[in-house]
Amino acid sequence: MAGLIGLAAAWVIACRFSITESGQLLCLFITCTALPMAVLSFAVNRVWLRASSGLCATPRPVNWSRCIVKFTGLAGTLLALAVCYWLFPEYAKAFYRPVWSIVHRTLLLALLLAIPYIIWVDCRMIEPEDGYWHTGLALLGRWHEVNFVQIKAHALGWLVKGFFLPFMLAGAVEHLDFLTKEGVNFLTFNCLFSTTFNLIFGVDVIFGSIGYLLTLRILDSHIASTETTWLGWLSAIICYKPFSTFIWATFLCYSGKTNWMDWLQPYPIIFITWGFAILMLQFVYVWSTCSFGCRFSNLTNRGIIVDGPYRYLKHPAYVSKNLAWWLMAVPFVAHATGAEALRACICLLLTNGIYAVRAWTEERHLLHDPAYVRYSCWMEQHGVFSYLRRVVYGMLWKKP
Repeated sequence: MAGLIGLAAAWVIACRFSITESGQLLCLFITCTALPMAVLSFAVNRVWLRASSGLCATPRPVNWSRCIVKFTGLAGTLLALAVCYWLFPEYAKAFYRPVWSIVHRTLLLALLLAIPYIIWVDCRMIEPEDGYWHTGLALLGRWHEVNFVQIKAHALGWLVKGFFLPFMLAGAVEHLDFLTKEGVNFLTFNCLFSTTFNLIFGVDVIFGSIGYLLTLRILDSHIASTETTWLGWLSAIICYKPFSTFIWATFLCYSGKTNWMDWLQPYPIIFITWGFAILMLQFVYVWSTCSFGCRFSNLTNRGIIVDGPYRYLKHPAYVSKNLAWWLMAVPFVAHATGAEALRACICLLLTNGIYAVRAWTEERHLLHDPAYVRYSCWMEQHGVFSYLRRVVYGMLWKKP
């Protein structure tokens, strides 16, 4: 809620001062949304005192040599990412250009802020020799001291951030640009739908970006563990650019020439009801993202979320997103022939299957955390699907 209030404040500031430049807009929205969440977590809730943060309340004297090694590890990690972004043509596309503009403006400030952060955290870490320490040792040539298990975990965590963060930031720019140029328009249902749809996904990618930016121990939002299996990684990354563009355009294209608006436009009552159903599903989707606060991430465990829609479903984002695709694409009527409609429906079912695999691999990963085991057991008794199973079972086996 603090983040959403900050996001609303950013909108007011942008309108009041007519801020329209993409980089300035993104920095404003990210800062105004992240700052209240970070302050609330650190200063009010004092989440860094939780056992899960790996920090203790009483600081040790500063170990300057270890802090220098850790900063070396951070700098080397960022340099490796920069080389990857330069090397792969995908990141030279116009879609990512606003992201690199922001990086050029903020990188020096981020590195300067990293110095006191590393010192503060190092003085309080129960086990201070972390991934940054071992990466720094490797870069300094002290190979006999390096723990390669730590380096692997560190590299996987940064690979997750390095892959998803540019996409999230570029997506935020795209939606903010649309809302800035088109404004908020509720004059007709079509305008209401378009505005609300872009607003929902704008909020989603802003919170998603903040999640990847704030992987910090002082907020107890650091990466506790990362998915290590090829199936978990594959099922996740193919759902995002650039892989999704190729997969769904080439193999799993389920959209047709007719969309739900074209199909239902002649029937106003059904048209509006159908549109509101899509928006409600998308609201559940963005509610799921917002429930993470500053801990949103794919392929990692950064703490178990048990409130918001996760009180009712283990995977509310996946369920709502996949149901919405059926309502928006309407593959059963979007094609000219029955055979094409059947093919499209099968392609969308296969898409749903990919998300089912994602859900399964995520649960398999999170079940190593005792907190998720307790949550999973509770959901088996109280979740929506558990309730529906009991209802169906009662209907099928009801005695006369």
